[in-house]
Amino acid sequence: MKAIILAAGKGTRLRPLTYGIPKPLLPIKGTPMINLVMNSILHPDLTEIIVGVSGTVGEDSQERVLSHIQGISIDAYLRNLNIGVKIKTIPTPMRETAGDLRFILEEEGINKGRVIVAYGDNLTSFNVDAMIKYHEKCRNALGVVGTVLLFEAPESDISRFGIARMKKVNDMDLIEFFIEKPHPSQAPSRFANGGYYILEVEDILERLPRTKTKVEHSLFPQLAAEGKLAGFIAKLPYWIDISTFESYNIANKMAYDNLIIAPEVDKNEKHNSNPNSTTPSN
Repeated sequence: MKAIILAAGKGTRLRPLTYGIPKPLLPIKGTPMINLVMNSILHPDLTEIIVGVSGTVGEDSQERVLSHIQGISIDAYLRNLNIGVKIKTIPTPMRETAGDLRFILEEEGINKGRVIVAYGDNLTSFNVDAMIKYHEKCRNALGVVGTVLLFEAPESDISRFGIARMKKVNDMDLIEFFIEKPHPSQAPSRFANGGYYILEVEDILERLPRTKTKVEHSLFPQLAAEGKLAGFIAKLPYWIDISTFESYNIANKMAYDNLIIAPEVDKNEKHNSNPNSTTPSN
């Protein structure tokens, strides 16, 4: 089983920090936040983590150079990180989550099997083994091809999220649809998309667009309408979208208060090239 981390955002709302440091490498109590994302999805069956980074795209020459340098920086960090799983980076065309996901799958020749997908700026901690087993249960019983991590959002924050309407089928939770950023009075539940999901590639690859769009606007509505999208409801100790200075500062405060336990950076950092890592190029 492979994992794909979608981390191609430029982090414009975190500038000027992200002029010098790529968003995935911003430290949380001294540990790059990409480590926390990888740590949340580590599993004995995981054979490879593929990280989609910003490609050298766009008409602005300075932005193109910045994207290229940041991609190299992320690759240089990950190629020297030893977490027991092969890691590689792929520069993406930056077509949002759906377009980039399809690009990565096709670029890597992945046309079957199961993948775990994570957003590179959503920090949380959950039982990934329980989510995989739940996905398998729903797939065997109901034929689902995707499972989304859901958590109960505070009522005051509901308008920030995609909120799911659920239905029970034989004690399993199927997602009927998502409403993006609803007013609390119009929300069908308080269950929000956590930015982590499991997909069966052979069943979803051709459904993914090559255009610039999000999975929440393209793939998920299709699967939900067909009863093929399950929701794994988890009680999360925290969930933070690192997209603003406010959320970044909150994450660091929680880490220093030991409410977020960041994995240690590898103490045996290699100083030679890792042949299992792919360096971004133009």
